[in-house]
Amino acid sequence: MHIQSLMVVLMAVVGQANPPGGEEAASSGEVRIIRNLAYVEGDKAHPVKHRLDLYLPSGKTCFPVLFFVHGGAWVHGDKDFLGLYAGLGKAFAKQGVGTVVINYRLTPEVKHPEHARDVARAFQWTCAHIAEYGGDLERVVLCGHSAGGHLVSLVACNADLQKEAGIDPKRIKCVIPLSGVFKVRKGFLPPVFPTDSFGLNPSPVDLVRKGLPPFILVYANGDLPTCGKSECESFAGELKKCEVPVTNIELTGTHVTTLLKAGQTSSPLMKAILKALHEPNPLPNPTMEKKP
Repeated sequence: MHIQSLMVVLMAVVGQANPPGGEEAASSGEVRIIRNLAYVEGDKAHPVKHRLDLYLPSGKTCFPVLFFVHGGAWVHGDKDFLGLYAGLGKAFAKQGVGTVVINYRLTPEVKHPEHARDVARAFQWTCAHIAEYGGDLERVVLCGHSAGGHLVSLVACNADLQKEAGIDPKRIKCVIPLSGVFKVRKGFLPPVFPTDSFGLNPSPVDLVRKGLPPFILVYANGDLPTCGKSECESFAGELKKCEVPVTNIELTGTHVTTLLKAGQTSSPLMKAILKALHEPNPLPNPTMEKKP
């Protein structure tokens, strides 16, 4: 996935941001921030990677919830990266949306399916506790960028993973992968991965079935080949065969663009995500597709 190049681009784009640090439970105008909540307890809990942050609209209750997973090809990244995901959380909180931004363990420390298991655990924590913070369990949307798009799609498609984590799949209103990975192939993974690192059926496209939640697949016209138009169309085709509601949104830009535009208030992408969160029909109007 050209990880080093991608990380350099991200740092260049958001290099002016400062990473947030330490514990925080504060209100900042329209946004209430609660950082570093543990979603795994006990001896097996990782002190950093099993943590999540909440960005909540101050003074509001019964708000929709965006559950967000960062990218980094399963080997890089965290919720504090250059303040990028904090900015996303704050942007949605200002729109009346509670945002959950998580960490998860990375390779080489762990192999698949541990990345996905962590995401499933964090989502189950969200379902069990977000109402305590004012969130509406009937309006929870999964979203992730790049490898994070792969992981939220996998959690939505994998019934065994859901059962193991205690997830009620009806809690997933919609899934919105941003430049996600839907088919893992040999030679595709970064060199740090052993060839068998992902084991059997690691790909969302392998697990498509009837009854899945709606999907909004987002990619850029200059995206990475493994995350671009052909991959999204192939995944969408499998979803349609199983009568799963799905639509694609093509953006003008690059792999990084899909992430940055998600948090821009004026962007059609953010409007599409807000529609998925707020309205009964989560899929965007056809006129919102293929816009810059």
